[in-house]
Amino acid sequence: MKENDIISLYQNDLNVLSVVSCLKTNKKDIIIKGLSGDLSIITPVAISKNDNKNHCFILENKKSAMVFYSSLSRLVKKEKIYFFPYSHRKAYGGGDDVNNANVVFRTEAIEAIARKTKEKKYLITYPEGLFEKTTNTKTKNKLSLIIKKGQDLDYTFLTNHLNEQSFKHVDFVKEPGQYSLRGNVVDVFSFTNKQPIRLEFNENKIIKIKLFNIESQLTIEERKEIKILANIEKQAQNTPFVSLFSLLNKNWLLWFENISLSANIIEKKYNEALEIYTSLKKTSNVLISKSPKNLFCSKTLFIKEIKAFQKIEFGKSFNKKGIFFKFNSSPQPSFNKNLSLLVENIKSLEEKNYTVLISFQSEEQNNRLNTYFDSIGYESFYTPIMIALGSGFIDHNNKRAVYTDHQIFNRYYKHTKQPIVVRKQKNPIKKRSELTVGDYLVHIDHGIGRFVGLDKILVNKTKQEVLRVVYKNNDFLYINVNSLHKISKYSGVNTSPALHSLGTQEWEKKKKKIKSKLINITEELTKLYAKRRNKLGFSFEKDSFMQVELESSFIYQDTPDQLKATIDVKKDMEKKHPMDRLVCGDVGFGKTEIAIRAAFKAVASNKQVLILVPTTILALQHYKTFKKRLKDFPVEIDYLSRFRSKKDANEIIKKCENGKVDIIIGTHLVVNNKIKYKNLGLLIVDEEQKFGVSLKEKIKKRKNNLDTLTLTATPIPRTLHFSLIGVRDISIIKTPPTNRQAVYTETISFNKETIRDIIKNELIRFGQVFFVHNRIKDIYEVGNIIQKLVPSARIAVAHGQQKGNNLEKTMLKFIEGFFDVLVSTNIIESGLDIPNANTIIINQAHMFGLSDLHQMRGRVGRSNKKAFCYLITPTLLSLSSDAKRRLIALEEFSMLGDGLNIALKDLDIRGAGNLLGGEQSGFINDLGFETYHKILDEALLELNQPKTKEQSKNLSVFKENNTCLVDVDTEVYIPKNYITNSNERLKMYAFLEKNTEKGLFSKTKKAFKDRFGKIPKSLKNLFLVMEIKKLGSLMAIDKITNKNNKLTLSFNKKSKQNERKNITIQEIFNFTKREEKNITLKETKKQLIVTFKLVFGLKESLVLLKKIEK
Repeated sequence: MKENDIISLYQNDLNVLSVVSCLKTNKKDIIIKGLSGDLSIITPVAISKNDNKNHCFILENKKSAMVFYSSLSRLVKKEKIYFFPYSHRKAYGGGDDVNNANVVFRTEAIEAIARKTKEKKYLITYPEGLFEKTTNTKTKNKLSLIIKKGQDLDYTFLTNHLNEQSFKHVDFVKEPGQYSLRGNVVDVFSFTNKQPIRLEFNENKIIKIKLFNIESQLTIEERKEIKILANIEKQAQNTPFVSLFSLLNKNWLLWFENISLSANIIEKKYNEALEIYTSLKKTSNVLISKSPKNLFCSKTLFIKEIKAFQKIEFGKSFNKKGIFFKFNSSPQPSFNKNLSLLVENIKSLEEKNYTVLISFQSEEQNNRLNTYFDSIGYESFYTPIMIALGSGFIDHNNKRAVYTDHQIFNRYYKHTKQPIVVRKQKNPIKKRSELTVGDYLVHIDHGIGRFVGLDKILVNKTKQEVLRVVYKNNDFLYINVNSLHKISKYSGVNTSPALHSLGTQEWEKKKKKIKSKLINITEELTKLYAKRRNKLGFSFEKDSFMQVELESSFIYQDTPDQLKATIDVKKDMEKKHPMDRLVCGDVGFGKTEIAIRAAFKAVASNKQVLILVPTTILALQHYKTFKKRLKDFPVEIDYLSRFRSKKDANEIIKKCENGKVDIIIGTHLVVNNKIKYKNLGLLIVDEEQKFGVSLKEKIKKRKNNLDTLTLTATPIPRTLHFSLIGVRDISIIKTPPTNRQAVYTETISFNKETIRDIIKNELIRFGQVFFVHNRIKDIYEVGNIIQKLVPSARIAVAHGQQKGNNLEKTMLKFIEGFFDVLVSTNIIESGLDIPNANTIIINQAHMFGLSDLHQMRGRVGRSNKKAFCYLITPTLLSLSSDAKRRLIALEEFSMLGDGLNIALKDLDIRGAGNLLGGEQSGFINDLGFETYHKILDEALLELNQPKTKEQSKNLSVFKENNTCLVDVDTEVYIPKNYITNSNERLKMYAFLEKNTEKGLFSKTKKAFKDRFGKIPKSLKNLFLVMEIKKLGSLMAIDKITNKNNKLTLSFNKKSKQNERKNITIQEIFNFTKREEKNITLKETKKQLIVTFKLVFGLKESLVLLKKIEK
């Protein structure tokens, strides 16, 4: 059954038709009683299908409005539904909302209201949204700029208009209120659209209008007409504001969940604004031009305006006046995952001739229920509905029960608010490091230099674009944009690396020496891992019914990455050799759930599980989480930390030794060699980077024949590198849970008023606050300062030197909501999961490492509420360069899933450290991480191949470069007037190089044309050169020269046989004889040089190469 089917069931319902008939008599006040569950959404939709009105729903609060929006969007087309939220514009506070999403929603809604179409509209709001007035239609139209395809539009006029409307000029638009200019292309992010707009000009004529994806920058759809509108909440400050209801005509039907409550909330908000206004009038010298009456809706105005409309009240509290309609329904019973109660209930309903429908969020849940019914031999005749309803109900009038799977199984129901932009989370490991002017880079042939910019130079009277790199003694190297494969960004020590000298053997000697040593080190390392791989471990049993039941009972929907990681881990556990897998996912992305499933699988095979965590608090948190998840299964769980008394600890150790504890969670105590586990089968290490060297050695001894699962959000370089080069297996969770929002991150100075406002704003929305202060000696003093700033707040202090039982009590009380603000050291950074804490303030943030800051920020934003992270620092000028870079990186990488980006940035800032241990210390600083990485890869590759005499002889010789070089006498570059920003131009050269390696030529051309407009000749030539380069590389050609109407191919006769197609002299002779080509051949000891005469231009060269290749 689909969404339309369930609506059609109620379209002809007698009660629904009665309400429709009453509406046609123009009765103003109607009250519907007895709507339970989603019948309160299905009924309004069914009524709307029988009339020609538009429908405005006013829910009690924002959360109810969002849930209603989500459910409604599943029952009607999304484009018909509009959301009118509160924009959080502060009353005379001078501040704006931290993002523009709500302004876009409001603008989109009032645009839809004004649009004269026959299409039915649904509008959803709540009292705070109504309280805030909006721009009047006349002003909105005056601020709007309508642009049509084919229209004449002066380029300068457009840019002047955008500047006047306070649009910000940026290189690339990322959020509403921005615009960018690139040649004949203008990108604008208007407040009327959820995607930015791209306008393509031909002189002063609009030839294309597109909406494009903010992440890929590629077109989503083309439009014939678009409207550009600024932030009307800002731009119209000096014009009359109006209420939402004044914009609605009489064809709108108002649905209220609770009229009285809405009126009271509006009154409370209005009085608060009036109080601030009155206070400022008395004390402030600033001229306040608008009174609350102009900016906000009062209770009096609200009551007056709604009298003009037909209204239906459909909640639980009602006005006494109005025409009543009674629906006889009741909520879905609570089964609490007890499926036998569900069976009894369905049997009882079927005996009374009720039909049963069950709504499923996924086919898996439907199969889960059917599997259970089959296992007990029960044949049910329920009808599955493959849409996710929010809340089930029993309709007694129609003898119909509509249940939801998430209520049956106690699963989380995901409601989704329409986003402005869906940002696709990319795998940062695969992302090329981007160069900017001033960066150090490594050239594979010349060593470390410093990039100083892009230059145009003349090469044989032909203009070319090159990277200018400065080396030792101020010597310059010009690197052609065709040779980007030879360079990489330098990542090493904090200080500036020493530049190499050009024209010497210094760099070559260094590479040879390091590779020779790396071969020895990696040989030992790979032997160690090979020994472990070849060693027989325990092969865990296939999934049992209980395993399937545990995974199905997870109250949230698995993300695709989480599901894949679970499968990867379980497959490893079922193999004969011991598992060694890293699960890397950002904070709050569901790694703990994977650990729970792995642990349960081990216990199901009669093995014990040891879970090692870095802190006592995390041990307690994990203990409670595991206990809660596994309470319905026969699993014995305990934990060891300094929170436990000596007596309890000894008792737990005895249970571990005699096998009475299945899962033991703890700090370093659990890996003590004195504890002899009876049947240990799985080791889970959470946040490996937090453990010291000596503890890791203990873990290694435990690990030798154990299955090992490592969890981390920001892997240390060594862990990350071993996973990247394939020595360890890695699973990456990069998809955020549904409704999770990025944490707003801002650097601030220490200001008492600012701190007070931040805390108060969180407490107003009934949330909790972390205040991190990492000095125990004055932490209580800081607690007292906060108490004076916010006297109403309940404040607790926590730090690692408190007695175990006191610290545990404090943490538990904060988790349970007895405290509003927790002033603590960084002991809270690992694993704490408190969904109600959504603001964190970190004092002296510059004193922390980047991954530490990221971990602490991860304590907030673990619900669907907007979360905030404030970093208190001295002025940026007084900070060290590394501290600045850490703070900038944390602000830059604030998107969901940026944990790996943080790890790689940390690698860049503090250096790669000691990856392999032993002799190789300092190698990375000499070569840079990426070049070191390449040489290490080659060392590993050679170790895995059979040795020949030739390989042994050249063991320390750097691997030859397989990429073909192309030299032409034609201009091949990206013109500056096509892409003006030099950093972006360099980025696009890298993009072109990368796509050349993949052979994605047509896709690349399309992307350039889409983003930047018509492709100029020199760039067309560059595309041809890149295609020639790719083909030459495949054919084992070292160099291709196309000059003076000649095409010269230089082959390396000693090129190693690989995937490339090596061409013999005989094949060249055969080709020229067949094609009757005029050629010359030249053979040296190392090369075969073939020259074709009368080859005119790059196109002819490409055609000829394709023929040779075939």
